[in-house]
Amino acid sequence: MPTSSQPLSGVFHEGSDVGSPRLKEVHKDKFAVSGHGQKVKKDVLVTVIPGHCKGNLCNICVNYCPEKVLSMGFRHVEVINVDACTKCMLCEIRCPDFAIFVD
Repeated sequence: MPTSSQPLSGVFHEGSDVGSPRLKEVHKDKFAVSGHGQKVKKDVLVTVIPGHCKGNLCNICVNYCPEKVLSMGFRHVEVINVDACTKCMLCEIRCPDFAIFVD
């Protein structure tokens, strides 16, 4: 039985190390490319991690985007019309490589 000074199991303490190693790697890479591959609208941020994107070999996010916000660039996907983004997140959900994020 835990004493009053010991935390109970299942209680989240801010700052503790939580999450899978792969998720931590994705977030680290996401912040590492800050300013590169990002397009910002007043309430939408679309981030592309070029190192994860397969480019023309995949093209899934471009095909699923209903508003044609994305376009395939030379090596990876590019955000061409962020103002049209409705934050449906189909690109993020369908990306098999976790290369695109909508915040």
